[in-house]
Amino acid sequence: MDVLVKEVATHDLDTLVVIGDGTPDDIAFSIIAFHLKGDKIAGIVKPERTRFGVIDLIPRYLMKGNIRKIIFLMDQEDDKMSTIYETIHEGVKKLATGKIKVIDEESEKRLKVYKGKHGSKAFELIIVINGLDEIHTDKHSIEDHLLKAAEILSIGVGDFDNSKAAWKSINHDRQLKIFKGLKEKRKIVESVFPQQIKGCEYLKSIS
Repeated sequence: MDVLVKEVATHDLDTLVVIGDGTPDDIAFSIIAFHLKGDKIAGIVKPERTRFGVIDLIPRYLMKGNIRKIIFLMDQEDDKMSTIYETIHEGVKKLATGKIKVIDEESEKRLKVYKGKHGSKAFELIIVINGLDEIHTDKHSIEDHLLKAAEILSIGVGDFDNSKAAWKSINHDRQLKIFKGLKEKRKIVESVFPQQIKGCEYLKSIS
């Protein structure tokens, strides 16, 4: 897709994408980046820690070169949104020097932006929570979005109680067909990944 490159001077990057739940989150984000077609270059990492554990790594990332904008994507799982944001808020308060500013995006409840300082360095942390209320599952995750894409592309999945398990039950060829369908049709990506798209737009709009 020509969106992932290796030969980049990392000390020049000011933006980092943190994938909090591994694969297929990384593939989904690559497809989103492909459709954004911006001129912004961002680093991307998949730490061994997942979900809330990633917050403790933020200071380490901020110490790397010019990084000051971080977008962190994580699955909702079976947590309440209020619990997730309370936990993240407490984590951000611990790493921040002084007060933090919270920017609420009313149209996307699974998106929140924090602005503050770590030491003398200003930072912007964009939190994107994967999951869709319209997908009926016991745990919300990036797979919610992929199953919605399957429905739009008329690729049958069948009844399921858990979106992760449902996605894993789809054979490789059908998974690939879904990914290709997303790559070919930007409108589907915009419909399927609303909070992720909005989070990426913040990378360009906030300062």
